[in-house]
Amino acid sequence: MAKVSKDGGRLHIKMADELCADIRAGKYSASRLFPSLTRIMNRFGVTRVTAMRIVDELKRRGVIVAVPRSRIVVKNVNRTIGLIVPGIAYSEFFPPIVSEISRLAQKEGYTLLFGDVSSRSADQRARAAKRLAKDFVLQNVAGVLYQPVELVDDVERINRDILSVFSRANIPVVMLDNDFTVAPRRSGYDVIGIDNVSAGMAVAGHLLSAGVRKVHFQSRPRCSASVIDRRNGVFLALSAAGAPVRHFRDLKAEPDDVAAIKAHLRRARPEAFVCGNDAAAVKMKISLETLGYRVPDDVRLVGFDDVKYAKIVTPQLTTVRQPCEKIAEVAFRRLLARIVDPSLQPCFMALPCELVVRASSGMVAERSPEGTQNRMAKKDVMCQSLRKDRTK
Repeated sequence: MAKVSKDGGRLHIKMADELCADIRAGKYSASRLFPSLTRIMNRFGVTRVTAMRIVDELKRRGVIVAVPRSRIVVKNVNRTIGLIVPGIAYSEFFPPIVSEISRLAQKEGYTLLFGDVSSRSADQRARAAKRLAKDFVLQNVAGVLYQPVELVDDVERINRDILSVFSRANIPVVMLDNDFTVAPRRSGYDVIGIDNVSAGMAVAGHLLSAGVRKVHFQSRPRCSASVIDRRNGVFLALSAAGAPVRHFRDLKAEPDDVAAIKAHLRRARPEAFVCGNDAAAVKMKISLETLGYRVPDDVRLVGFDDVKYAKIVTPQLTTVRQPCEKIAEVAFRRLLARIVDPSLQPCFMALPCELVVRASSGMVAERSPEGTQNRMAKKDVMCQSLRKDRTK
């Protein structure tokens, strides 16, 4: 006999969430019978009234329907997902995410549509993303995983135009890595990535522990919101530590634009450059060496991502390691949840990341004798000119 539930008004919502999870996992489908009211009562130990409220909630979400003879069935779910990732053309960060999404889709029995948006031109990538969005609508995809377009003029309008194609067709979207608006504003879509402001603060904290105060941040013109957040995190941490604001400078230039970097260095001499990502940091290192600067002797260098570039450059790069596979998994699962229940509240999921200290920042990680802790040992490698500059 079913137990009488002490329903405080929200209990049926939690139970509906659990049944939705079962639907996403494939336990119930259009071909697999959904439990009757009696089975729901027995499973959760609730009254018939509460069981009916659970069913009504699932109907409201659009995941089940009633059919003749008092049967309840799960709606047919389209198992085709679209993927738009312009960054695969220019970033080491996105290929492992795409690879993991592809693996998960195959494992879960979903068809993944992944169009070509890999042009070398940012403007062409934006146009290709919009064409692909329209194609996905025509192919009636169940949902879309989307990396916002970047490195183009009027970037927010362009992303809104692309996303409006899906919203008009009631196709749910989950965004990878970053929102297309800059914090604290939010677009109203699910975003899966890391807390880039906190990551930037961690980088600045590491440099501060090395005695560095003059930090400059390199970013490409019209960069993504994630890079802007990293920059803001560095600035916030330096300001909070009392580092003079005048010592922080922005270098808005391509990392291989030697002329722009040379002009920047004529105006100010940094003790460290923080770059928007590792690919940029590697190019920045080459540019600095072309101008006669050594890393880390003359200037320290830090990036973000830690996929492959950070380990193959000499000296190896201090960076923030992003959990690429986990970002892919959480985004994929969130999209499946949103397909089943479009009424879910939009969320920003910030996954844990890790500061990885290597030689480019003039610091090395030393493992304690017990092997349970890492401490950062300062390495006195700044050149004489910077030491003199620091005393001014």
